[in-house]
Amino acid sequence: MTNTGYYCETVMPFLDVINDYSNGATGTLTATNGDTVGYTVTGTSPTVDWQGLNDGARVNGTGSEQFTVTFDSYVTGATMQISGSNSNEEYFIVVDGVPVDLNTLIADGTVTVTQSGAATHVVNADGSISGGHHSDGSIMEIRFNTAVISLGAVGSVGGNGNWDYFEVGIDSTDFDVVCFNRGTMILTADGPSPVENLAVGDMILTATHGQQPIRWIGSKDITPTRLARQPQLRPIRISAGALGNGLPLRDLLVSRQHRMVVSSPIAERMFGTTNVLVPAIKLTALPDIDVDDSNAPVTYFHLLFDQHEVIFAESAPSESFFVGPESLKMIPPAALTEILALFPELERKTPKIAYPSPSKKQQKQLVARHLKNAKPLLNAFA
Repeated sequence: MTNTGYYCETVMPFLDVINDYSNGATGTLTATNGDTVGYTVTGTSPTVDWQGLNDGARVNGTGSEQFTVTFDSYVTGATMQISGSNSNEEYFIVVDGVPVDLNTLIADGTVTVTQSGAATHVVNADGSISGGHHSDGSIMEIRFNTAVISLGAVGSVGGNGNWDYFEVGIDSTDFDVVCFNRGTMILTADGPSPVENLAVGDMILTATHGQQPIRWIGSKDITPTRLARQPQLRPIRISAGALGNGLPLRDLLVSRQHRMVVSSPIAERMFGTTNVLVPAIKLTALPDIDVDDSNAPVTYFHLLFDQHEVIFAESAPSESFFVGPESLKMIPPAALTEILALFPELERKTPKIAYPSPSKKQQKQLVARHLKNAKPLLNAFA
């Protein structure tokens, strides 16, 4: 932490932060992974620089000083740093143009909030923020775990003489969608094939709709340097046999949010259905399922079908690419154009999911019960 006079700030985990918050200001922000994204600032907040700290946006309690940063494309890991508040003023964070209840976003995992210094900022019952007087060195950081297109702040209680100080940075312009690592064997109509050898039109065996053609394939290379800098991009390694019934046949590497089928009597008792989908990262509480820390380069492949499917990777049932609202936000523009040309209806409605996916709390309970009772995740799948 740097502390200069009355004002202090934590060292934000970014290469770059926005330094001009005047209305109409534009620029390019560099993310921690080296990606860049353009932005435009709108609002009435003056740009301030106290005692040599990074320039930030000043916002007062009346709402006459407010700002919004709009990115040229969706970004992940956007973080707002807040300092210099007063206890008699309140602010709402504005996300994608809408003031939000921060309590709700914390509860559902959309944001992660940390504090440093005196840590006297408060999230109020209505989801606004207050506290953190200038003299106590309190810093609050709000990190968004889902993609956003714009961030800002507006005051709701207080006077013109009361203010807060905001900075904005981002982790990445990457998207985290369901994907298989290079080398994964996918079951096709002609037998298992490495995912990197598949092509649009190839017929893939699905769990509920027989053989289905691949409609779109996407891929992304992740270098060891980037993995070291962004460990959240490391794949999950599901060791051979870890799911039960000898599956997967070989070690299976998938992205963190890639959902695997859990099919068991425990799932039936909890949800009234035998088959549910759970992200791979949630399964790491179980033996032989871990974040892969080998630092080997990764190439992720995304397989899209006419509908969301359960397919077989190393013979284990696993989901195909699900193009839901959050995925659409995080797909790069060129890939999004290709997908919407194939499926224009995605702009109007959310596709049907292949199997139910429990809430985060339920996923944790489901995994804990399998662990406690030493039951396989694929006890009932057929």
